[in-house]
Amino acid sequence: MTHPDHDARMKMLEKDPLLEAFVTDGIVFIDDVENPDNDKPVSTLSYFINNVVQWHHDRNLIDGSTDKDQTLKLLQELGELSDSVCKGKDIKDDIGDMLVVMLNITTRNGVSLSECLARAWDDIKDRKGKMVDGIFVKEADL
Repeated sequence: MTHPDHDARMKMLEKDPLLEAFVTDGIVFIDDVENPDNDKPVSTLSYFINNVVQWHHDRNLIDGSTDKDQTLKLLQELGELSDSVCKGKDIKDDIGDMLVVMLNITTRNGVSLSECLARAWDDIKDRKGKMVDGIFVKEADL
């Protein structure tokens, strides 16, 4: 049995290539929110990705920066996430900031988060291994 919104969501995905990796076995994994720019619902992820990428362009953070600069910024944001985790603080802003920087890097390199996530999923989907001190170690490294 399909969800009542399934057909509408599939049509939305056909128009939004950023979301292709979020369809698995015919199941759509997106949330809808009201778009403040008009009355039509949009994908939450797509809405924020588009806004963040435009924000980068508006501030010359694509042409005016480098992958090296943005990778160092990503490491800084990772440090903030580590600090929040260690102190038991809310991590949403830290993860969001990391995604903002990753969007800068993906935009500069002409790839999407969906492509990157799809590639990572393809790499790990059949991976076997075991937990060692709370960390998953792949079979090849055991």
